[in-house]
Amino acid sequence: MSMIPEQRLAVLIDADNISAALAGEIFKKAYAIGTPIARRAYGMVNCFTSDGGWAKAQRKYGIVSHPQVSNVSKKNVADIALVIDAMEFLYRSPCEGICIVSCDSDFSALASKIREGGKAAYGMGGTKTPASFRNACTKFFELPQIRNEAQASRSMPPSPTCPRCGGGLAIAWTKSNHKCFTCVSCGGMSAKLDALKKAFSKESMNEMISAAKMHEQIGCACPSCGASMSILKVAYGKKHVEIDVCAACRTIWYDKGEFEVLMPQDGLLNATVSAGKAYRRETVIAVAADLRSGHLKVLDVKSLNAILRTSYHVPTPDIAPIISTLQCQQTIKADSKTGRIKVIQLNKEDSQQ
Repeated sequence: MSMIPEQRLAVLIDADNISAALAGEIFKKAYAIGTPIARRAYGMVNCFTSDGGWAKAQRKYGIVSHPQVSNVSKKNVADIALVIDAMEFLYRSPCEGICIVSCDSDFSALASKIREGGKAAYGMGGTKTPASFRNACTKFFELPQIRNEAQASRSMPPSPTCPRCGGGLAIAWTKSNHKCFTCVSCGGMSAKLDALKKAFSKESMNEMISAAKMHEQIGCACPSCGASMSILKVAYGKKHVEIDVCAACRTIWYDKGEFEVLMPQDGLLNATVSAGKAYRRETVIAVAADLRSGHLKVLDVKSLNAILRTSYHVPTPDIAPIISTLQCQQTIKADSKTGRIKVIQLNKEDSQQ
């Protein structure tokens, strides 16, 4: 009696679209239909940072990560990389099946092409995966719904990275005193939904979250919790912008200039030092020297705030920009969750310059 050879699979995961918490379920289903000889995950750089998200899953399940950097905002570079590799597996690999793990309907044409090429096209996705992708697959497997996606993604690193270019995000403040993160490379910004309070009613903001939960147009990965964001078209007066909204933790990502369109009366405080404010620059130099020499010891942002006000006599409106400048210049590093501060010492080469 001849044995039927086990089906070989290429498992290609859209990491921007699927939570790393589902990795175990993905490979449980994959092994039920064959042997995953290739296991790859595609997404923006922040999906694969050292201590969170898909970084842990790739170590546990032998996944090869393919981090991508977007040169222009809102371009699906990770999706395109996945499609290119799928074509390689279709025509040049000995595998009998290709499994696309995503909730994105854009992969419908890819699934159809795989079937037409003579290989099995398997799909895996959540309950909201569009019928167009489901029906294009040889067989579709529904992944269980994560009840609290924000909790599932809390393993993301405390230092957020830009979902557009993969650059580092620095703490900054808006003129209305809302904390935010800005990318020093591409000028993008992330902030909580509350930053829009003065421009939009509570009902309008609730509608944004409701629309984001429908997940009709998939955006980037949330820099705060790692969940997949939704792209929403928002109008302010006669101007329209497309923003990325996270329904899990109510974070919004704005590409450069978008926040100012929605909040023309607000905007960012300069994260470096404002021109004409010479005392800010002098204060930053003095505080940085005191911190690195050990003359000034602080535990967290709150205590640094108090010391700047009482010991250095810094006016209240200038405290946030000075703390932001200390972080941008890498004098201190503040934990985004606890606010605890770590002083970063200069290395020998820097100190000699």
